[in-house]
Amino acid sequence: MSTKLRIGMVVACLAITLSSFAQSERKSDFGAILSAKYDGGLVGKLDIGVEEELRFDHYCTQLDRWLNSVSLEYPFLHNRMHLGLSGGAIRRYNDKGYFESRARVGVDVTYAETYRRFKFSYRSRVMTIFRDESTSDYRINPKIYWRHRFQATYQMPNSRFKYELSTELHWLLNDPKASVVDNIRTVATVDYRMTRHQYLSLSARLDNDIQVKKPVDRFYLGLTYHLKY
Repeated sequence: MSTKLRIGMVVACLAITLSSFAQSERKSDFGAILSAKYDGGLVGKLDIGVEEELRFDHYCTQLDRWLNSVSLEYPFLHNRMHLGLSGGAIRRYNDKGYFESRARVGVDVTYAETYRRFKFSYRSRVMTIFRDESTSDYRINPKIYWRHRFQATYQMPNSRFKYELSTELHWLLNDPKASVVDNIRTVATVDYRMTRHQYLSLSARLDNDIQVKKPVDRFYLGLTYHLKY
């Protein structure tokens, strides 16, 4: 895949994101995301990751989600491709005014190419989200998403900073009425390497609902502490 084609794919996804603003009767929200991550070797080339995340919405006045997740990742093709498996437990504040339990399981494949100080990657992920039906019934449970993420990374020479820009499409596969892309996520991130193993990331994230009855544009500022071994 040529560099021009990779850049074109990222630009096309960003254009789709901007076009979503043209929809009428859209609501907006602002929130914050705080997280801590650990990544390290497990056995041989197999890596393990653990993450804790708190997400606030309603203009940072309400805890919306608490996520506990664990992941496994194995590289091959000279580290150009990675196969991943992940699982997570979620406590999510719902429309009825209480926190409900959810669980999710995902499998993904990532392919990356480098060009000078740039890195371009594509990740395909199938994510299944289960909701607790002991307190309520749901039209679709579980929900199965096929996510497509396009990412560009730039590493500055002789610098502790790294910059990332990504766009991800969320395609709901198992809706009997309409199998459509219902969300586009765009993220800009600045990573700062504090020490050899410690990193701090500041991100700006925009989630745009599309092709849904009540679309919402959500903007988040995120802060992540990352420990790598």
